[in-house]
Amino acid sequence: MMNVQAVSSAARWRPSALQPTLKLERDERWSDFQEVLNLLRFDGQVHGLNNDYQFRRRRLKAGQSALTMTQPFDGLYVVRLGSLKTSMTHVDGSEHVLAFPMRGDLLGFDGICKNKYASDVVALTDCDLIKIPATELFSPGRGCNDIERMAYWAISREIVREQATYAAFHSTKSEARVARFLRIQSERFTAMGYSPNRFTLPMTRRDIGNHLNVTLETVSRAFSALDNLGIIAVERREIRILSLDALRNFES
Repeated sequence: MMNVQAVSSAARWRPSALQPTLKLERDERWSDFQEVLNLLRFDGQVHGLNNDYQFRRRRLKAGQSALTMTQPFDGLYVVRLGSLKTSMTHVDGSEHVLAFPMRGDLLGFDGICKNKYASDVVALTDCDLIKIPATELFSPGRGCNDIERMAYWAISREIVREQATYAAFHSTKSEARVARFLRIQSERFTAMGYSPNRFTLPMTRRDIGNHLNVTLETVSRAFSALDNLGIIAVERREIRILSLDALRNFES
């Protein structure tokens, strides 16, 4: 079961994965429970919210690995800032892009089953992650608590999202998948409080194609077609959606 030890008074502080000592507080950054709930957009109930819970942040530069396949499971991670790429590498060396996590997404839940992560996670931009450590998540003899409830909820949400993504991208024609991908990106940026009509894609077109199971040429052709039709305007990785309704119609 899951358990998190609350931070008490400064006099009782001791080093742990969740609570900083006075020394760590000077050179490490931490997030409280409320911030984690807000990032996940948790809509369940918590009982006696205690913001003394402290979670350590981990910063990554673009190109750095957050998690690697077969790495021992050490916890779950919530994306606080930035964008990442989740992928699997097959025995023949080929890569399959699974997802592009962004702010508020949960990472690492694929490591629970076999106690090791099943995918590679790489930062596409500078990132800030919040770690919910395994040593505090799983503890025999403990009852269900708010951290456990939050984690179960977030894991379930990610599974539902992956299922919906698979269904959406495997039931349409190749170029329509690209349009649907852009529409979903628009919705994700909207959920984060950004413009739904103008955003920069952190991933390459090759990665988009890999994720959608279409060729790089198909992605480029779809971008050009949407641009020529006046549905979007493309400038390198910057996308301006000129008509969301037309973009949705292009999906069908």
